[in-house]
Amino acid sequence: TGTGGAVTGSGGAVGTGGSGPAVTVSAGCKIPAWPTPVGAQVTISGTRQISGVYDGKMALHEGNLNDCSVGGQGSTNPIFEVADGGTVKNVIFGNKVGDGIHCNGTCTIENVWFPNVCDDAVTMLGGAGKTMTIQNSGFKNARDKTIQHNGDGSTVVIKDVYVETAGKLYRSCGDGCSSSARRMATLTNIVAVGVDQVVGVSTNDKATLTNICAYRTGGICKTYQPGGENESTAGVNGTPEGPSANCVYKGSDSHALVDKVKPILQTDVLCTGANSAKDGMTNATACAAGFETCVKGCAPGLYGFKQINCVAGKYASSGTGCVMSLDATVSARLASTNAAAATTRVTNNSACSTEWNWGSDGAGKYCVCVRKPGYYQTASWMVWDCQSPWW
Repeated sequence: TGTGGAVTGSGGAVGTGGSGPAVTVSAGCKIPAWPTPVGAQVTISGTRQISGVYDGKMALHEGNLNDCSVGGQGSTNPIFEVADGGTVKNVIFGNKVGDGIHCNGTCTIENVWFPNVCDDAVTMLGGAGKTMTIQNSGFKNARDKTIQHNGDGSTVVIKDVYVETAGKLYRSCGDGCSSSARRMATLTNIVAVGVDQVVGVSTNDKATLTNICAYRTGGICKTYQPGGENESTAGVNGTPEGPSANCVYKGSDSHALVDKVKPILQTDVLCTGANSAKDGMTNATACAAGFETCVKGCAPGLYGFKQINCVAGKYASSGTGCVMSLDATVSARLASTNAAAATTRVTNNSACSTEWNWGSDGAGKYCVCVRKPGYYQTASWMVWDCQSPWW
């Protein structure tokens, strides 16, 4: 039976800022090949109950539930409901899979691939003492969360997983969940491309992260107040971002996919977040331990990386500017020569329907209509991203 590529290995040598050779991408950051279905399609009506081991043998599995290719958020019925002790492996899903997989106890989800996600791809419902393991799998196009963790007192293990274009890879229970329950999660060997935040965790829960690789991703881990979507202040510099008692990781656990941009950067450590790691004359934030030299996304759509260094206890620009994408199309579309075309006045997200259109806002920032994750509430993936000149 074929399998998708795993994300494994350890980080490479990292520079400390200033002059010196450019850092190379970590050996542990490999984007897996998306698998091709094998054999005849399996068609499923409604929800299939799974007990024991279900081996899909890498066939395409299509249902008749909500069509996730249109990004619907109202799905509640899963295509697979897995009993305590069950396993689902070697499955490539189609689009009409509703709420994906529901796990009702301890279960294993291995080598499953979702090209589109509705409300969730996988949901953990098992309670105290139960563990759901998701491994060697891939997910694309989730307008909000991909893996939802509801079960009080349960554990979710996520390893060797790829996620592309999503609001979040993992979210511990938010709206309507008990503020006293405690959920545990571990995430290891994750590659995220075009994700708003890899992990969202409530402050009564705990997520431990190791070897997280990312590009075009706004943040590694963010904390929320229990029982809702209000952000907490448990993270770095009084923000919800970065390491905390709930988001447990070090700078060396994070790796920017530096091979996506020009080879100039001298670290691959990802900054703690856009609000917790600021450089500037008036709003620079205090440096976070282990993140003294780090990179953060820049340019509309976060197609570039900017390196910042710790100077006298606060972040300052390293002088590299916004190091842009090696992709020829992206480079051309975001080039300063397009500024003359920024004739549209941007108000909220109106008139953003064509990728790479240019505009400007009232604050003097240039705006580009880009495919930006984390905006699942809009009718389209296209969102105006407005930033000061990045060139």
